[in-house]
Amino acid sequence: VGSIQQMQIIQALIDYFSSDTDFSLLCSVFMVVFLAKGRQVDFKISTLSKLLSLNLGQGHKTLLNCAALWWTQQPPNSEHSTTLTHSIVQDYILLLPDTRAALSHIPTLSPLLAGILLTYFSELYAVPADSSIAFTPPPTNLVNLAASWLRENMDLCGANGQAENQGVVTMLGRSPVSGLLTWTILSPLFAEAEGLSYSKLHFTLLQHITEENLEFSIPGGYLSNLTESLLSTLNLRAFPETSINKSLDRFGQMLQASRAAKCRIEEDLVLLINQLPDNRLISIIINNIS
Repeated sequence: VGSIQQMQIIQALIDYFSSDTDFSLLCSVFMVVFLAKGRQVDFKISTLSKLLSLNLGQGHKTLLNCAALWWTQQPPNSEHSTTLTHSIVQDYILLLPDTRAALSHIPTLSPLLAGILLTYFSELYAVPADSSIAFTPPPTNLVNLAASWLRENMDLCGANGQAENQGVVTMLGRSPVSGLLTWTILSPLFAEAEGLSYSKLHFTLLQHITEENLEFSIPGGYLSNLTESLLSTLNLRAFPETSINKSLDRFGQMLQASRAAKCRIEEDLVLLINQLPDNRLISIIINNIS
């Protein structure tokens, strides 16, 4: 199938899913059309990517919600989901001059899709499993988008959804908050990526931790994994002292927010944290853990 035929298919799909047909039927059809198995799976994912890129801007609510529910049916760490996320970022979001303005309506039209996108964005730019490979910070467009969506929709990543949507945690079993915190804590170590947008996102995430049920935001073992990632990153090469201090300050702020939300800081975690470079805020927090 050529590009012209693919665009004709996409237009036909947009027309169909913009109709007044019952949502349950439309959703069932969507699942069948984009079944991620069998023949021509790569073509299906490519078509879905272009379809979503068009409709993130146009905002057909039914189609966005169908796409969100499709995403919830994919296995964790699905290659197709990763491919789709990468395509949306590269082929649409990075090309927008102002991501926040163009996509400000998504959390209202489909809070589930907005939460899912944030979750997969955070996983797309995660700390590499290989500690010898440096963390790649996300594009500023994505950071701005995450900060804007979460700041204006504090319940976006909670466990409970609205209307026909379930909460992102309920549907995916995880929240983007922890992954986004990794962005903001490690970003000062990469001067070319750091900016005001990261500070805004970090502040919003701290608010989320203290105002929402922590178990939905911070999975078990996250604090230990993040501390280990920070240690391995600092060991990769020499970083400016100001960058290290800023990163450690944000780590300390996250640690204090977690404590305020009744997160228990175990002895093993304290031993890990004590391996980090000296930082006044972190020292105060550790010294006050009973």
